[in-house]
Amino acid sequence: MALSLFSEHGFERTTLQEIADRLGFTKAALYYHFPSKDDLLEALIAPALTEIDQLLDAYEAMADSPARRRAFMQEYLDYLLRHRRVIAYITRDLATRAHPLIASQNDERRGRLEAMLLGDQLDLNEKVRVAMTFGGVHAVIAQYPDAPDEELHDALRAAANTLLRARPRGRPSAPRSRQPAHRS
Repeated sequence: MALSLFSEHGFERTTLQEIADRLGFTKAALYYHFPSKDDLLEALIAPALTEIDQLLDAYEAMADSPARRRAFMQEYLDYLLRHRRVIAYITRDLATRAHPLIASQNDERRGRLEAMLLGDQLDLNEKVRVAMTFGGVHAVIAQYPDAPDEELHDALRAAANTLLRARPRGRPSAPRSRQPAHRS
C-alpha cells in the first residue's frame, strides 16, 4: 500500500497519515512500526538491496568467464522481475533515487554490476554501453509493469545480450569541421 502511494504521489508528497488511512490503521499504529517515512522506505527496499548484494557477492566469488557473465545476467533479470514494483518505483521517482538510503551505495553497486559484466578495466565506451544496458533494463521494467514476466524477461535478455555483445570498432574519428557550402 505504501509503495502504491509513493508511486502515485512521490515519496516527498506522501504522508504517513495517508498511508495509515489507506491501510485502515491509526497513524499511531503506523508510527509504532515505522516512526518515519524513511523507516518505511527502508523496509520496502531492504529485501531488494539485500538480494542484489548477495547476488553480486556470489558471482564475484566465481572466476570470470563468459558463462559466468551470462548466468549473472540471467539471474539479474530474474531479480529485477521479482522486485519489479520497487525497481519501477525507484526508477521513476527522482527524490527516492537521491534518498540517502539508496544513493549512498548506488555508485558502488553500479560499479560492481559493470565489473560483473565486462570486468573492472572498462574504458569509457564500455562504461557507456553497460550504463545504457542497465538504464534501459530499468526503464523497461518501469515502462511495462504489467507485461508477462516470461515474455518481458526474454525480451530484456535479448536486448541486453545485443547491447553487451556490441563492441566498438576502434576509436571514433575526430569530428569533421564543417565547411560552408560553396555557392556559385
